[in-house]
Amino acid sequence: MDRNAVVFSVGNEVVRGHIVDTNSAWLSRALAEIGFDVRGHAAITDDSADIARAVRDALDAGLLVICTGGIGPTVDDRTREGVAHALGVELKLDLDDLARLQERYSAMGRKFPEGSERQCMRPDGATLIPNAFGTASCFLARKGGSGVAVLPGVPREMKGIWDEELRKALIEAFGLPGRWHTRELRVFGLPESDLNNRVADLLDKDGAILVDDAVIRLRWRVLAETDEQADAVLRPTLEEARKRLGELVFAAGDVSLEQATIDALRNAGLKAACAESCTGGLIAHMLTNVPGSSDVLLESAVVYSNEAKQRRLGVKPETLAAHGAVSGQVAAEMARGALAAGGAGVAVATTGVAGPGGGSENKPVGTVWLAAAMGGDVKTWRLRVPGDRELVKSRSARAALNALRLAALHGRLPDAIAQWVSPP
Repeated sequence: MDRNAVVFSVGNEVVRGHIVDTNSAWLSRALAEIGFDVRGHAAITDDSADIARAVRDALDAGLLVICTGGIGPTVDDRTREGVAHALGVELKLDLDDLARLQERYSAMGRKFPEGSERQCMRPDGATLIPNAFGTASCFLARKGGSGVAVLPGVPREMKGIWDEELRKALIEAFGLPGRWHTRELRVFGLPESDLNNRVADLLDKDGAILVDDAVIRLRWRVLAETDEQADAVLRPTLEEARKRLGELVFAAGDVSLEQATIDALRNAGLKAACAESCTGGLIAHMLTNVPGSSDVLLESAVVYSNEAKQRRLGVKPETLAAHGAVSGQVAAEMARGALAAGGAGVAVATTGVAGPGGGSENKPVGTVWLAAAMGGDVKTWRLRVPGDRELVKSRSARAALNALRLAALHGRLPDAIAQWVSPP
């Protein structure tokens, strides 16, 4: 067996989209922790023939199969039958397991429900996997060098059985010597295609580029027995990627851009303030999601109307009249006002057209002006963000966070905050 696996989520409601399948993602990570490489996920109907076909094909391909769902007491729970058909064996009732289940109902003062004995059936030759978290018993069956394990679909039960029983059973059954270790660099400021051009040769079959709303994650993995072995293998690649990307890399591992911004401000001893129009408080929201943000964030003003920009931040009426609210000039005055009002060491401001309406030929939807002020210096940048209102707001907020991060790292305002953000 090549330590490859597949995860099947069984249930009509999963297939039809009424229930979101979170089990497959969780199990994929858990399987990687013990050395299995998950090659695919699939949702399968409650039809025993569909289940049998999918399981048989996967077993024939030498894959470990993990099924979740469809093992309850009702007539539409058909995973046991489907798996038995795939294995070419009969379903058999485990009388000892049935006695335990009946005692469990008795201890709860409840009558044993008719038909619940179905939960104690498993394919002939399969190994019982106890379920201390629910009533349906689970099982692990071997076929040649591969096998199939069946778990409940309820996430709480599935996770509990994995942690308490199945993880150990798989290690014992397949003698796994190592696990998949991952290392990740997080990048902000480059389009995905440009980033790929810089690091494509560093991404082999176990490297990946993942994009999450302008934040790009470079991820590598290696099969190793220890963290130290994994570090030894991956360190040269990570160091070369950092060398090529410089300060575009804002963190290693599971660190958000807002966390990296908070850390940079704290390390520099800087307090920050925000003035937000089109982002509507999103910059402050992202910062305050980080524990300890009170160390660096003094205040944030959401100044949506022109009157609020004038009253709260001292934006001049003549600046608004001459250039409009969506302009570098107004963004600069907002940033200066936020810096002065809060007594901060650095401030950012946003004003723009988030859409879907309100755009013009000169200022189409997605036009955002971002400004930063520090000491006596003010800089502005123009953003053109394609997409809907939510994307315009979130990408603009992240650009503002990066402006704060770079200002803290350099002790001055940066010339550029992202390659897709234009100077005035």
